[in-house]
Amino acid sequence: MRLSEIGDKEIIDLKDGRKHGKLWDAEILFDEKTGCISALIVPHPDYSSFFRSNKEMIQLPWSCIIKIGEDIIILQSPM
Repeated sequence: MRLSEIGDKEIIDLKDGRKHGKLWDAEILFDEKTGCISALIVPHPDYSSFFRSNKEMIQLPWSCIIKIGEDIIILQSPM
């Protein structure tokens, strides 16, 4: 699957059903040695996406992703 195919998918936390925006809203962290995705930095669901700053972002390990579906990405936050 290409990034262009999953960028428009909504990120949903299975733990409480909160939306973290679309993958285009997230930042992706890569492991420099392997090139694999290590984490997503996503908007905190309690803050408005209009006035976003780094303090309102949370980092979620890639291992938190449970499923990448047709329309959404389901993850379970460790918090």
